[in-house]
Amino acid sequence: MELFMGKIFSLTNNLAGRVFSQGSSDKEGEEKGNVNVNEGQSGKVPEKEEGLSDTFEEFLEDFMPSEQEGERFESCLWMTIEDIMTRDVVTIKEDAPLEEIFSLFGKFPYHTFPVVNENNELVGIIDLDIVLEILLLCLVPRSKHTPLTAIRSLGGKARDIMITHPVTISLDATLKDASDLMMKHRFDRVCVSNNGKLVGIISKKDLVKEICRRRKKAKIGKKRER
Repeated sequence: MELFMGKIFSLTNNLAGRVFSQGSSDKEGEEKGNVNVNEGQSGKVPEKEEGLSDTFEEFLEDFMPSEQEGERFESCLWMTIEDIMTRDVVTIKEDAPLEEIFSLFGKFPYHTFPVVNENNELVGIIDLDIVLEILLLCLVPRSKHTPLTAIRSLGGKARDIMITHPVTISLDATLKDASDLMMKHRFDRVCVSNNGKLVGIISKKDLVKEICRRRKKAKIGKKRER
């Protein structure tokens, strides 16, 4: 995405700079009376700067989807998340001690972990903000010191600090549903549930990987058709 945006800005700035420079020169020439497209020193209309139009057309062809590619992408939005979600989910048991929770956050690069009971039913989530509040008591408002200190000193469990009734998404939801939900609530990952049981997790990374995979496949097919 950064490469894509960088190419846009580079081409746009390059084009804008050349247009501005050409416009300034034309204006100065008009004021001095020494520039005439029909009767200039060479008597010729300036030729198009080599490479600019071709490069921009190639850029549009590479990055702007054709009608067929647009249809393929739109169909991707309606696929179910069951096909791309992560099924092997790292979870926290509701009776897990705090030290075990701290260890998981140190081991895995996730911001949120689902909390499940003995029947693998989703009962809550624990995120990094909660863990930091407990670990860094000196940065927490005094109004929260007493309960957090009690949890830490009395050997609290996951059920004591988890967020209950977390937002979930169903197994038959579409890629668009998942994307809309994540954008609305600013989630990086969302738990996928089926009849109350945790069956997987879908992340923004999963969505991006699938879209890029399909886009790349469409590009390869397009090149073969040429």
